[in-house]
Amino acid sequence: MIRSYRQIVGNPILSHEDGVLLALIQDVIIHPDTGKIEAFWVKPLTLPIKNAVLQSSSILEWKKNIYIKDEREIAEPEDIIKISEIFSRNTFFVGNQVKNESEEFLGKVCDLDFDTKKFYLKNLYTQKSFFGFRYQPRTFSYDSIIKVLPEYILVKDVEEKKVKEAALIEDKQPLLDV
Repeated sequence: MIRSYRQIVGNPILSHEDGVLLALIQDVIIHPDTGKIEAFWVKPLTLPIKNAVLQSSSILEWKKNIYIKDEREIAEPEDIIKISEIFSRNTFFVGNQVKNESEEFLGKVCDLDFDTKKFYLKNLYTQKSFFGFRYQPRTFSYDSIIKVLPEYILVKDVEEKKVKEAALIEDKQPLLDV
């Protein structure tokens, strides 16, 4: 099933065995090179941990709620080497700027979506804003991402290429004498 970032924030995480509420999702942790959703920032409700993560591989079932084996699946980020490596790169998705190969600002990531079975990023949704007014929403597939940097996400000049190709086709149209 495809879920968006906006849909999952606040989702409950329950024990698979007895349905006890263990935590709430706060954010996603995405590997910048692969687009894999490696883990989720969670707010534990049964553990005395402030910042905790739940690895996506620990999720047993994702329906309306998220089910895991038990609270031992929730850990501090420093305890998971892969997560620590992602944090050390200081890259993020939601809220980050998106630029094309010409380094033209295309907007900031306001949402993203992913598959809850394979946990891979599918699309980024961006928009520009000016004094709270939002405009120019755009969608970029994961395939259009060239590189994720701390300062911005670099995407291919997909839209510009389509416009240029359309202009070339128009130029090749035969002229009609009237």
